[in-house]
Amino acid sequence: MDKVLENYRLNLEKEIKLKTPKFDHLSFHTAKILAVLQDPGHSGAEVSGVCSIDNDDPTANKQKEILENLNIDRKDVLFWNFYASYGLDIDKLGLEQKTFWAEKLNELVNLMPNIVCIVSLGNKSWDGFRYFKNNKLIRLLYGPHPSKRSMLQAGAEKRLILTWKNAKKII
Repeated sequence: MDKVLENYRLNLEKEIKLKTPKFDHLSFHTAKILAVLQDPGHSGAEVSGVCSIDNDDPTANKQKEILENLNIDRKDVLFWNFYASYGLDIDKLGLEQKTFWAEKLNELVNLMPNIVCIVSLGNKSWDGFRYFKNNKLIRLLYGPHPSKRSMLQAGAEKRLILTWKNAKKII
């Protein structure tokens, strides 16, 4: 377990007084890519309690498949959520809450000494980046959400794969 990530998560839970998923056991704060989904709700993370591509759900399965097909070492990728806690209605968050979560994500980025790229997955994650300070001037890439429903949209899977190909080029 990466102590830096676990301390970040525990401090976040203490501050927000809400549960957050644990980081995957193969996640490290030294990752080069931060992959940011929208929230841990309605996903395998609710069952496992872990933000992981090993979860048993279509989103995790699609991410794992793409990383494996592109030969991206999963230790180079840290998966997390823009709105990191369970039980949030992200469609009803106001400016203050969105700014808060952007600051929390920026804190995570500042703990990552080797980060060169952030991949935002899905519209709700991407919307949150409007409030993200990006103090390290990290390159931001957008990809469609890897959920089963999103992947049914015309061209979505090709765009998602292209996003990951671009991330691989950067690292």
